[in-house]
Amino acid sequence: MALSVTFVSGLRRSGKSAVIQMMVDQLWKAPPHYLRMVLAGGDKLAPKRPAKPPDNCGVASARWVEYDSEHIFEVLPNTLALIHRGDRYGSVVIEADADPALRPAYPYDHRVFTMPLPATIDEVFRDPTDAADELKKALDDTAAFASEIFGMLSRDASDDFEPREERADLTSTQMRGFLYSPLGDELATRILLRQPYHGLLESDVIIVNTASGRRGVETDECLHRISHLLERLRVIGERRGELFICDLAHPDTKVLKLLLKALKPMCHSGK
Repeated sequence: MALSVTFVSGLRRSGKSAVIQMMVDQLWKAPPHYLRMVLAGGDKLAPKRPAKPPDNCGVASARWVEYDSEHIFEVLPNTLALIHRGDRYGSVVIEADADPALRPAYPYDHRVFTMPLPATIDEVFRDPTDAADELKKALDDTAAFASEIFGMLSRDASDDFEPREERADLTSTQMRGFLYSPLGDELATRILLRQPYHGLLESDVIIVNTASGRRGVETDECLHRISHLLERLRVIGERRGELFICDLAHPDTKVLKLLLKALKPMCHSGK
């Protein structure tokens, strides 16, 4: 598929629409196709808009796409295929809330994540107890998955995929050894963050919108931790996104000029 697909996700009312409007107004030369992904059964209602966007509205087409977690891997590719049939080398911008089901639903070309200004550290990061509990759950799930896969691959596989022997819990030394590995580092990093914020780890651009949320006594420390987290992940060797802290309601700032420069490579037609 030759479409260029940009995924803009984040917390509700954190500035996703403002970012897309800015990209449409200032960066895209050819109008992109716009998709708004909405979870079926949620409280969001489709806007009363004409089926065809008015002239000079900035987008080539606009679609309100309802989905559920079970069928998202069919719904989104099918919708993009429909756009591709009418515009082979077009560009698409997708707006979505921070739903974990959407992140792996398609191999997006670019990702943008928006979030409000955090008042406390706990808004973004789990406390140590919760993080430890989540890590244990993840390791248990991974062990069950590995047991099933290896059971299926073995020559004498049966319907019983339980481990053949009881295994003791990981010792502190074994746990540290795992966590200091690239896989463990990645897993632990995701465990540290609350689920709505997992998308920032995968994004090319992360925007903290100071026009949304509120400043608290822990705001600066929380932002410092996010910046440190992104830098830590760069050390692992994966390409990680740029962090921008700016007021999307007032675009005439130095930071927003840098933001537009970072967003510009996303605003091209497909190849």
